[in-house]
Amino acid sequence: MARLDRVKNITGLVECYAKNSKLRELANLVIVAGYNDVKKSNDREEIQEIEKMHDLIMKYNLLGQFRWIAAQTNRVRNGELYRYMADKRGAFVQWWRP
Repeated sequence: MARLDRVKNITGLVECYAKNSKLRELANLVIVAGYNDVKKSNDREEIQEIEKMHDLIMKYNLLGQFRWIAAQTNRVRNGELYRYMADKRGAFVQWWRP
């Protein structure tokens, strides 16, 4: 759950997933980050990342294996997303930068 920007490199994660056929056979990818519509952002860098994400989805034909949920600000909903992923035995990836 993050804003889409180059530093977080969420599009890099999506591209790594997209290029790994074995991983794509084993699991779907869910990203909760930023906006998924360029019209909702006023930030140039975020708009570029949104466009890049859409390009990756089409380039690697990720429809059906990838879900992009816009970032959530509702704490209750965030908790439910975490619980749902855990219940489905999903892997959780979190970046931490000291």
